[in-house]
Amino acid sequence: MPETNATRLECCEVHGEYASRFVAKTGQWTRCWSCVEAELQALDARAQADDAAQQGAARREQRIAESGLEGRMLRATFSSYTAHRADQREVLEACKTFAESVDLESGRNLWLVGGVGTGKTHLGAAMVTHFIHERDTSAAILSAREIIRVLRATWGRNVAGDAETEIQVIDRLGRMGLLVLDEIGAGFSSDAERVQLFDVIDMRYKLGRPTVVLSNLTAKDMKPILGERTFDRLREGATLLTCSWPSHRVEAGQ
Repeated sequence: MPETNATRLECCEVHGEYASRFVAKTGQWTRCWSCVEAELQALDARAQADDAAQQGAARREQRIAESGLEGRMLRATFSSYTAHRADQREVLEACKTFAESVDLESGRNLWLVGGVGTGKTHLGAAMVTHFIHERDTSAAILSAREIIRVLRATWGRNVAGDAETEIQVIDRLGRMGLLVLDEIGAGFSSDAERVQLFDVIDMRYKLGRPTVVLSNLTAKDMKPILGERTFDRLREGATLLTCSWPSHRVEAGQ
């Protein structure tokens, strides 16, 4: 048996000649250190990738929990949207392009208006899903009234507790990558509620965050409901898409 620390010249197929040392404890000659180092780096990279994947999965779960996606909306994607007509396909592609390419500081908005059952909520949910899963960015679909309820639920909370304060909710919704405002049609019960919604929209406006508006009403009819200031913020830089086809639910006999 060779003496401890004895050396001999070996040849690595990848890195060429290297000095190999005999290790008496294992009874083996050391391998090419460059190969060993490359293997260690590969193991470290895999471990980091696994950690990143786990963190990404946890981040997506948290974002989904805050997204407003529930029930069938959780399954809404662009590929699951049924588009039989040319105008439906045009709107679908426009929504898909918006979700894939809109810059988060562009100040661009999107309005989908049309009758009940035309699939506006499906498309809105699909955009939220795309942002969360494909762009790794926060997004939510909420009605204006839901936003008001979330804000009012913060009233009277202990600031030192874990629950969000009103300011924190406004900050979260204002900075969110994409916000889809669904069911713009039901009027607010007070000007105070319009002010609360304005606080969220105004922050998004200042940051240039994209916002999508879904409604059964025309743009003109939405102005008195939203209030002039909120309406103007949402209309600036907005593309209007009209869903003028018959209701999916009526065609399906529902």
